[in-house]
Amino acid sequence: MPHVAPNRFNRLDPDQVHDIDQDLVRAVLPVVTVLQRYFRGEVTGIENIPAGPALLVGNHNGGITFMEPFLLAREWHLRTGGTDDFHYLGHDTLFKIPVFGDVIQRLGAVRASYATAGEAFARGRKVAVWPGGNQESFRPWKDRFKVDFHGHSGFVRLAIRHRVPIVPVLSFGGHDTFLILRQGRRLAKWTGAKRFLRSESFPVFLGLPWGVGVGPIFHLPLPVKLAVDVGEPISVEGASEADAEAVRAIADQVVSTLQGMMDRRVADH
Repeated sequence: MPHVAPNRFNRLDPDQVHDIDQDLVRAVLPVVTVLQRYFRGEVTGIENIPAGPALLVGNHNGGITFMEPFLLAREWHLRTGGTDDFHYLGHDTLFKIPVFGDVIQRLGAVRASYATAGEAFARGRKVAVWPGGNQESFRPWKDRFKVDFHGHSGFVRLAIRHRVPIVPVLSFGGHDTFLILRQGRRLAKWTGAKRFLRSESFPVFLGLPWGVGVGPIFHLPLPVKLAVDVGEPISVEGASEADAEAVRAIADQVVSTLQGMMDRRVADH
């Protein structure tokens, strides 16, 4: 794909990898700093993110209002001075939201696909992905401490294909910003959300400002403590993406690593 520089007056193509708009990043940084204080956020293990291309893989919290990645991005940007910011793989619907869709692209988001991730790696950049998607992000509150990728392992094939390490990134706390009563997998089918929004969930939850919220919609998060823990990189050297058993073993290793990180957070909570 050709290089495309951000232009504030033109809509961007989410299927192309754009240079991150550092002016916009600097403008947004104070807002993220306010969020960091609001959530009393902390990031540990940032030094585990290696130089060069890497695939950051994490659990998905807090529905659509997923705050932990902002804390991670802020910490990494402050550490590197904007010289090595990473890209996020995002769901299709995010890029269809007027204004918001363009803003997140200028901040590094691209549509989730093998092609966009591969282009980012080819440019020596890092990519972040949350394989659990909507199913994990809208899991019931009682399962808030469970890491569940729902069997997804495409991220392992992506890492093997481009020979990049997998960096486990745990998000903690976001599932306490609202209270999910039901995941709503049947509702997703009945309402057409599964077909038209590619959402496996149509949750029913308690949260601001709705009181009772229905559907995969934004909420105003409660001021709970959030944390992000970055684990040591997991190598995929020597593995083949055609070897289903090896791919599954690596995917299970990533999930078990994140679950162990989660369990330690819960024990200290």
